[in-house]
Amino acid sequence: MIPQVVEAEEWAIDLVPRVLPAGWRMHDDRRVGLWFSSGDGLRVIFSASHEADGKRWIHVSFSRPTRLPSWDDLRKVKDIFIGTDRLAVQVLPRKRDYVNHHEFTLHLWSCIDGDPVPDFRRDGMI
Repeated sequence: MIPQVVEAEEWAIDLVPRVLPAGWRMHDDRRVGLWFSSGDGLRVIFSASHEADGKRWIHVSFSRPTRLPSWDDLRKVKDIFIGTDRLAVQVLPRKRDYVNHHEFTLHLWSCIDGDPVPDFRRDGMI
């Protein structure tokens, strides 16, 4: 399946997870784009694009129907959809820039063209 959301960004097709953990399904919806669902109610929307900084970024939004995703959900989504060896960031915007379309959704971004933040480790830890 060639996802609609990635079709315009050919470089991103290879970033779409091809092998999913047990219980996960891939969906391609013309309204939403490429999204995934787990057997326990977690939903993930995957997209990738060139952003205003000129760099290529992966974006995943993920939600649960009745609560915010947990830390374990966040780690699982990051590992499956961004990768274990890529840096991901979660942005907490200024109040004036905040938009909320679904109260139980979180977002992660990952820059394909380098790490967008400095290395914050001190003594081997963050």
